[in-house]
Amino acid sequence: RAMEARARAEGRDLRLHSAYKTLLHDVLEEGLLDRASRATIHYPVVDGCPEDRFRLECYPLHALVSQCEITFVPRRHEGGRLPAYEIETPDARHHVPVPVRQVTLEDGSPALAACGWIEEEQQGGRHLPTEYEAIFEAVCEHLRALPLDPLSPEEPEGPFFDRLEVIVELPYEDQVLPIGSEVISLAEAMHEEIYFTALEIFQARLGLAPGQRSVKAGQIVPLVRRGDRPRLQIRSAQAEPMLDRDQPGRPALDAATQWLYPAQISAHLAAIGGAAYATRSRQGRPVEGCHVGGSGPARLAISAGQHANETSPMVGALRAGRDLAAEGEVSFTLNPLENPDGYALFRELCADNPRHMHHAARYTASGADLSHGAGRHESAIRDLAHARLPAEVHVNLHGYPSHEWTRPLTGYIPRGFGQWTIPKGFFLILRHDPAQEALAREVLQAGLEALAAFPELAAQNRRMLALYRRYVGAESFEVHADCIPFTVSRDAEALYPVTLITEAADETVGGEDFRIAQEGQYRVVRAVAGLLQRRARVVA
Repeated sequence: RAMEARARAEGRDLRLHSAYKTLLHDVLEEGLLDRASRATIHYPVVDGCPEDRFRLECYPLHALVSQCEITFVPRRHEGGRLPAYEIETPDARHHVPVPVRQVTLEDGSPALAACGWIEEEQQGGRHLPTEYEAIFEAVCEHLRALPLDPLSPEEPEGPFFDRLEVIVELPYEDQVLPIGSEVISLAEAMHEEIYFTALEIFQARLGLAPGQRSVKAGQIVPLVRRGDRPRLQIRSAQAEPMLDRDQPGRPALDAATQWLYPAQISAHLAAIGGAAYATRSRQGRPVEGCHVGGSGPARLAISAGQHANETSPMVGALRAGRDLAAEGEVSFTLNPLENPDGYALFRELCADNPRHMHHAARYTASGADLSHGAGRHESAIRDLAHARLPAEVHVNLHGYPSHEWTRPLTGYIPRGFGQWTIPKGFFLILRHDPAQEALAREVLQAGLEALAAFPELAAQNRRMLALYRRYVGAESFEVHADCIPFTVSRDAEALYPVTLITEAADETVGGEDFRIAQEGQYRVVRAVAGLLQRRARVVA
């Protein structure tokens, strides 16, 4: 608005709109629904795009204009002009065009990308290149031309660099919204675009399928910070584990409201006892686990920290391990921090942006998901655990974004992760060998009932699901007790016959939201362990 005022002082008529989440910003900045008790928003449906893409861009509008009952109605976009929303209220109509342009993604797929746009009297509209787009395109060009020379002849498939730092400065402030953990952040969106587009570029260059998690280019590190003017620097660097910031001690776990440091995780693991086993990460950090033998036949594998930007699992896993060891009946293995290289990057990124998702810390330092590590480095911890205890059930603790996840320059909805773009509460995923159908269903039911019986979590889930359902047309999951979403699939190739995966909306939360997340993780592990004990007693 200050820029518009300066233009008026110079005799020019200038109106500025946000090119990111355009409808949401226009409604809030112009007060389009301030006096409306109800509104119908006709959102464009564009050929080649997911049908609810422009509906998702409105999230979380309902929570911000709660006095207005909003109905979404799809409307086919006929082409020729920018896609646009039409807002109808009892007293007014508003036309809100969305500045997008057609782009081609790394695998050849088309997408509509947010872009700068200018409309001039008598000249029509055209793309207005922005510094934001230019920085992203410069990063892509660099990555497409980067030599792919393996660091080791023993690994010709990569990595090709140890740590590739993409340093970006942007003159934008995050806009915190008064709902949950929601924030509008162009800095965070740039991080997501750089990281995941880098993976897609290397997948294409190496002949891998889109979304393939085995790509091992190296550790990609987007360092996106606020600066006075847009700036980009790309440099290759070496990881320096000796410079990690750590804190010793054994802080109380039961009511923990923030993530733990590695030394604290290690201290809690040592206190559990049992037989220790360990390996080293690619960057040389210790990866630790323990095997605790119990007096009964029940056997359980517990893991956390596979995706290191998901931080409530570490606390929940350690709490469960501590209590199971004290009771002494269930035999279990516990890997509380499987990806320490990613966790080091997570802590580094939090220094600048403590509430961002930080997906660059998700995978290992090789660039691949830990589950695709072929038993090397940190991925060996799973094989070590299984060799000590081939458990019937694996509880694999995870998390996902606590606020909206977007990629505005490559189609808005994160490719391959569309199910996770809006939080919908604590979520369970069951994967099992078809031969273990009965056990698997009992494991799932135990987890669902434990979560539904946790009042704070159930209430939080209901709030998230209610908002989620306003923006997503078809649900790809079932819901237990009207509050716990879950999916079930068969997998005969997994290391363990039954795997229950938790997904807490914990990227990146603190305070009471973190406590609820880690308590949910703990309750699921305890519920599954209790089920295995009961089954063992029946058999005996």
